[in-house]
Formats: sequence, structure tokens, C-alpha cells
Amino acid sequence: MSIKQVTVFGGSGFVGRAIVRALAQEGFQVRVACRRIELAERIKTAGEVGQITIMRTNLRAPASVAAAIAGSQAVVNASGIAFQRGRQKYHSVHVEGARTIAEAARSAGVQRLVHMSGIGADQRNSTNKYVRSKVDAEDAIVAGFTNATILRPSVIFGPEDAMFNRMAQIAAKAPFLPVVGDGSAKVQPVFVGDVGKAVVAVLERPETAKAVFELCGPRVYSYREIAALVLREVDRHKRIVGIPAGLMKIAGFFAQFLPVPPLTYDQVDLLVTDNVARPGAPGLAALGIEPTAAEAILPMYLDRYRVGGRYNLHAPA
Repeated sequence: MSIKQVTVFGGSGFVGRAIVRALAQEGFQVRVACRRIELAERIKTAGEVGQITIMRTNLRAPASVAAAIAGSQAVVNASGIAFQRGRQKYHSVHVEGARTIAEAARSAGVQRLVHMSGIGADQRNSTNKYVRSKVDAEDAIVAGFTNATILRPSVIFGPEDAMFNRMAQIAAKAPFLPVVGDGSAKVQPVFVGDVGKAVVAVLERPETAKAVFELCGPRVYSYREIAALVLREVDRHKRIVGIPAGLMKIAGFFAQFLPVPPLTYDQVDLLVTDNVARPGAPGLAALGIEPTAAEAILPMYLDRYRVGGRYNLHAPA
């Protein structure tokens, strides 16, 4: 294979930026395709001058998608939304967007297409709208580009993540740290840097075409254990309190109407469902990547939530 240029859709997001950085470090020319280019400007510094370019692209405009792909030998679809708002719906972004990308990649003669999905995207009987859109997105990708590789990460952590930062913020301000239900649902968080490495590994290995990899970290936690881990990292001694899932779903239903909802109905549903790799499913190890433990990374960015802040010399290391 002779992959020199890669187009990354959703390259301005948390996961997309990690993918762009990993590709740039390996010498690829990277084209970042995103709807709001002002959010992607800072990613240019991840490569040499001229190595990373940005193109304004709208998944609802097939011509702009085709233009972003033209000249690239590989495409990565990391586009996605955490909640629905206006015209940005799960179906339009996850499903129709994936279909548009896959068809454009096939028409352009692209060699490889990598699609970022998520753990649980094999649950065809799911009633969760978010999960259902991920299932349908995978179908759309494969229908349009039969050689696509699908990556299904668990909850992704890193300096700008949603889960650990949000829990740390709550731990710093609230009298207790809530978990949904009894907090017994399992999760296997994966480091965002490892996700970026996985994309590079897939593109460098032709045999990974038509394959599905479930990307997870080295340890399975319950959400209650995650809460305890966060409290230790931010040096806060507070109770962990289980909130009935029914009450949280009601709160999530109303919160989803806020401009940036802290929680939605669908997200509450995910927090009472296990988010771990299937037994025997190929993952990071199959790509030659040693998964990074959360305990090795969290101190690097949760320290700002400690009592006295990041520069409190009495806070635990």
C-alpha cells in the first residue's frame, strides 16, 4: 500500500484530534474535514508546516465530503455527536453521514476506510437511540465500503474527556459524588492516545480490512470504582451516593433541552449498561498496542480539581 494522505472527518473533536496527532507523528499528510474549522486550527501544531490542512465540510453536503476526500488514499470517520440539537441528529450525523463518507470514499477509489464506532454497536435489539444510530452507522459504512475497518472503543479518557472531568468537577463542588443506580455497571475505559495509535496500526496493516476491533483499557471497573478513583485523584473525601436510574432519566430528559446538556436520557441509559469488550474480541493487543492504565494518565489532568488547585504541594502525587 502507498498511503500518503489521510482525510479525517471529525478531526476537530476530542478523539479526532488524537487521531490527527498520531497520523502526523507517523509522517502522514493529514486533511482535517470538519464543519467548524475554527475549532480545528490548534491541531495544525501537531505536525510540520503544511502537513495538516483543514477543510470546511458538511456531512449533509455530499459535494463537500467528496472534495475533502479527493487525493487521499485513506479516510477515517471520527465524526459524531454526544447529544441531538437542531439539525444535528443521531441519524443525520452518525448514519447518513457515514453513508455519505463511505460512498464518496468508494467513488474516489480510496484504499482504506476506518470507522470509529463504539462498544455496544453490535446490539441490534437496543432501544437506546444513540446506540441504535451506532449500529445503523456500521451497516451504512459496510454497505458503502465493504473493506472498511471498524473500531469500537469503550469510554475514552484523556485530558479533555467528558466522563472523568465531569465527575471531578462534581466532586470538587457537590457535597457527594452521585452514580447512576447502584454504580455496578462495568466500564473498560481506553486512553485517547491508544485510540489514535490504533488507527495508525490499522492503516499500516492491510490484513485489518473488513475487521472489527474493540478498543478497551487494561482494567474493568464498576462506575462506583470509577467514582472512588476520581475522589482519590482529586483528594476529596466525600460519599458516593447511588441515585435511582429512573430519577436520573427524568433529570436527563429535561436537561437535554439545555444548550449543552450535562446529561441526557440516552446517556443515563448507557450508564446502567456494561461497556466492556466481548470475550475473545480482537483489540489493542491484536494491533501490537499495550493499553494504557487510567491511573497512569489521570494525575496529569485531574490534579487541577484538587483542594488548593494544581499547585498545592500538599496534594498527593
